Amino acid sequence: MLLASVVTAHASGRVGLVLTAEDYQKLPKSSIGTKRGAEIAEALKARGFDVIVSPNPTNATARASLRDFAAKAEGADLALIVLIGHGIAWSGQTFFLATNTEIGRAADLLSRALSTTNMAQIAARAQTGGVFFFMTSPTFENAIEGLDARPQFTSEIPKNAVTAFSSSARIPVSRIDAAGEQAADALAKLLQQPSPSLSEAVKVASSGNLGAVFGQVQEVNLAKPAAAPAPAPQTVASTSPQAVPVLQKSEDIEGRLEAERRAREQAESRARDEQLRAERAQAEVMKAQADAKKAQADVERAQADAEKAKQEAKRVEAEAQIAAAQAEGLRHASVAPSVEDPQLGQRQRRLIQQRLRDLGLYTGPIDAIMGPLTREAIMGYQKSRNASVTGYLTPEQYDALLPKEMQ
Repeated sequence: MLLASVVTAHASGRVGLVLTAEDYQKLPKSSIGTKRGAEIAEALKARGFDVIVSPNPTNATARASLRDFAAKAEGADLALIVLIGHGIAWSGQTFFLATNTEIGRAADLLSRALSTTNMAQIAARAQTGGVFFFMTSPTFENAIEGLDARPQFTSEIPKNAVTAFSSSARIPVSRIDAAGEQAADALAKLLQQPSPSLSEAVKVASSGNLGAVFGQVQEVNLAKPAAAPAPAPQTVASTSPQAVPVLQKSEDIEGRLEAERRAREQAESRARDEQLRAERAQAEVMKAQADAKKAQADVERAQADAEKAKQEAKRVEAEAQIAAAQAEGLRHASVAPSVEDPQLGQRQRRLIQQRLRDLGLYTGPIDAIMGPLTREAIMGYQKSRNASVTGYLTPEQYDALLPKEMQ
C-alpha cells in the first residue's frame, strides 16, 4: 500500500486594507464615496492582494479590520492600507474618522478615531508597507481648538513604510476635498495599468507631489506576480524503511508551524495591550497639556483685564486732574480766555499734539482729538511755564507753542 505526502511552502504574499467612510452620523457626508474605495479594492485583488474591505465602518469595526490586517501583514511581502474619508490632524498625528466619530475636544481623537501613525507601524510589519489617505475635510458643529485640516506626521517614520496624503499645507483648505477626489480617481486608473509601481502610486496618491509624503518610497512593482509552480507530490512506500523518517519530518514541520502560530498570537495580544496602554497614557498627557494650555489662557486673559483696568484708572485720574485744575483756576483771579476747541481745525490740533510730544509731554496718538491725554499734556506745559493750570491753552500760550509760520 502506498501513502502520499504533499508539503507546501508558506507564501507571505500581498495584503491590503481598504477603509472607506462616506455616510457619517454626526458629520457631513464625504465627497469621495465608497464606490471609489470598492474600485481600488478590486484593482488590488486583481494584482494578487488579499484585501480586507470595510465600507462605512464604525470606530469598532475599523479597529477590528485593522487588527485582522495586522495579523496578515506580519512577514508579508507587501502591505498597503487605503483610507478614504474625513481626516483631521492634531498634536503631530493625522486621524481617520470612522462614520460614528463624535468628539468634544481634540484629545477624544485618540480613542474615537484611527491614527495613521499607528497604521504606518502596522504596515511596516511587512517587508514593504504603505498608507494612502485620500482626505476630505469635516465640519464640526462646534469649533474644537487645536485641530488642523492639513496632515501632520511628527512621530518616528518606519524605514520600510511610506505614508502619502492627498492634502498638505500647500493645498488650500477649500481645495482639500477636490484634491482627495482627484487623487483617489488617479490611483484607481493607475492600478488598471499593466505594470504600475509603488512610487507611481505614491505620486498620484499625494496629488502629484502637492500632497504630503512621509517616509522613503521603495521601488516595488505592483504587477500581479507570476504564479509559483505547484510542488510535486512525494510518494513514499509504506513498506520502505525511509517511510517513517519522512512522516516524522512532516509532523515536526506541522508542530513547529503550530508553535509559531501560537507564539505569534501571544505576541500580537501583548502588542495590542501595550498599544492600548500607550494610547491611554498619551490621552492623559494630551489632556494634561490641554488643561495647562487652558490655564495659561485664563492667566493671560486675567492679565489683559488687569492692564485694561489700569489704563482705565489712568484715564479717570487724568480727567480728575483736569477737573481739579479747572476748579483751581476758578478759585483764583480771572484767567485769560482760552482757545476753544471749535476755533481750532484738524491741522492745528495735530500740530499741538505733535509739539507737546516733541516736548516730552504727550504720549498719545496724533489724532486731533483733544481728549484727556492731550489736556493732561497741556497742563504739563502750563506748569512748566508757571501759568494757571487749566488744560486749555490761552491765545498767548497757543502762539508760543505754535509760531505763526506753523499755524
